[in-house]
Amino acid sequence: MPTKKSSKSKTSKASKTKAASSQGECSGWKAVHHRFPLEPAVLRVIGKCLFPTHGYKVSLKMAVPQGINPAILLLNKIVTPPTGRVIQTPEVRNVVFTKKTKTKYQKVTILPDGPTIPVQHTV
Repeated sequence: MPTKKSSKSKTSKASKTKAASSQGECSGWKAVHHRFPLEPAVLRVIGKCLFPTHGYKVSLKMAVPQGINPAILLLNKIVTPPTGRVIQTPEVRNVVFTKKTKTKYQKVTILPDGPTIPVQHTV
């Protein structure tokens, strides 16, 4: 006798897919710490996020509190969904975080589920 698959597993998979798409599929992350001779150093983190429709906004903000390792910068990815009517085609949004800092970070972690990327240092 064949067994029925529960609809609960299908629902949870669908909700996970919807939640993932609402956070965007982000890639191409790079972190560069530019040091200038007579100016403050600047850390710049960039990436791209693909969203299912137009109208999403995405930004990176420093996590509070930071982690226990001062060489790793923790950034929260903040996604604001569209409101009202939107164009129903996928859209790629650029993400940029810039900070003047003397701290020589070695890595940057994008939260909640992003990667940890190495920081390139330039002079």
